[in-house]
Amino acid sequence: MNPFKENRILRFLGSVQLALPMLLVLAVLLAAGTIVESRFSTAVAKRFVYGTWWFGSFLVLLGINLICSAFSRFPWKKYQTGFVVTHLGIVCILAGSFATQQWGLDGQIALQEGGEGHSFQQDKPTLYYQSGDGPVEKIPAAFPFRVPDPDHPFRTQVEGGGLLMVDQFYLNAQRTTQGRATAPGEKGYPAVHIQLDSSFVHQDTWLFQGHPDYGRIDLGPASVYFEGRDGKKGAQGRAGPYPPNALVVIRDKDGLKFKTRFHGQWQAPQTVQPGQAYATGWMDMQFRVREFLPSAQPESTFLPLPLDSQKDLTPALHYEFLKGAEHEQGWLGYQDQPVSFLLPDKGYFSMAYGPQRLNLPFAIHLTHFEVGFDPGTEKAASYTSEINYIDPEQGVQTPYVISMNHPLHYQGYTVYQASYEKGPDGKYTSVFSVGMDPGLWLKYGGALVMVLGIILMFWFKNPAWGKKADDVQN
Repeated sequence: MNPFKENRILRFLGSVQLALPMLLVLAVLLAAGTIVESRFSTAVAKRFVYGTWWFGSFLVLLGINLICSAFSRFPWKKYQTGFVVTHLGIVCILAGSFATQQWGLDGQIALQEGGEGHSFQQDKPTLYYQSGDGPVEKIPAAFPFRVPDPDHPFRTQVEGGGLLMVDQFYLNAQRTTQGRATAPGEKGYPAVHIQLDSSFVHQDTWLFQGHPDYGRIDLGPASVYFEGRDGKKGAQGRAGPYPPNALVVIRDKDGLKFKTRFHGQWQAPQTVQPGQAYATGWMDMQFRVREFLPSAQPESTFLPLPLDSQKDLTPALHYEFLKGAEHEQGWLGYQDQPVSFLLPDKGYFSMAYGPQRLNLPFAIHLTHFEVGFDPGTEKAASYTSEINYIDPEQGVQTPYVISMNHPLHYQGYTVYQASYEKGPDGKYTSVFSVGMDPGLWLKYGGALVMVLGIILMFWFKNPAWGKKADDVQN
């Protein structure tokens, strides 16, 4: 008795009625993934299509359908050999794809000549934290299932006491600086919140009088300043004379005023009314002063960006840390400098947000990097890295040359020559792509088995190749 014929559920799982819609859905998913990747980026396609739990589940369900379909015909007859072998090949391909999705690794190592590396960065956002002298802990922070928000934050208990929460997350974000009113006794700067609008520029920013970093902004052909006195020279936060096109917001005892300069000519100063739009005279630009704070500190925050605004996604998260009476919060951008603060027990709590770092079982030492250019141009035609890969367990150091079509294969990893960067000092940095695909041979083997199955299907179907008529009746 064949349970795949007798059981209604198994019979449905192996039926054509299930297989055809699933193949249609698979075609739609692959088309959607291709469109998303071309419209946005590979990272977006991985997050919303190829790397999702439901895409992996769909591959598993499709494999179950093929297995049930093959076993529903057991015991197999001779003429069904091609059918069974073809299904086996497709199942192997699906199993390899699932293994790649779940356990495959893909990252980068960047080295300069003489540099050595044994770890690579994988584009999987990770939140690292350390309490005191304890171990460095890490949390996957891509949040693919549910994005944290203030009502439903992500929470984790910190070893040694304390609660770490993520209550906001942006998949793609842009850093911006806002003014925060200072607490009593805290040093601050007078600050204005300015909105700039034109046909080409839409900018919302804060300027801090006297601050070395936030006293001005440059718009290319023009600059904007915030000063504490009316004059053409010596503005705080400004080095050198004003450019030909400038906007100066001035704070004096009577309130806020502004002056504009166009093609080197100053216009008469005017009083600023908060919220009212004023023309600058250049770039069809208008500005408004949204808010004024007599004492403020610049505070970095992030605003969400559309996914297609840049090729490489830049995620950001907002954290809160609570331990006893201690309450710290702030934003962490992807690959920002780590943040650290002192706890009541005199220990430190540190956090960093960036790509997942994984160690290789061997090290790569770059001895020489060379770029070949097309004659008479600065367009790179080839780039080659001469390396030594070092196996610490065996104590062996082996020379090797990695080029664009000549990767290194070692201990299950493949190291490709991906690209290069030229620094301001003229030195080159070689960028290697590191990958490990546990499903590679399953996919290759499955493809060969599937082709063999198709050949066998034609073999047994063609009477000229010896297929008997009674086989057809069976």
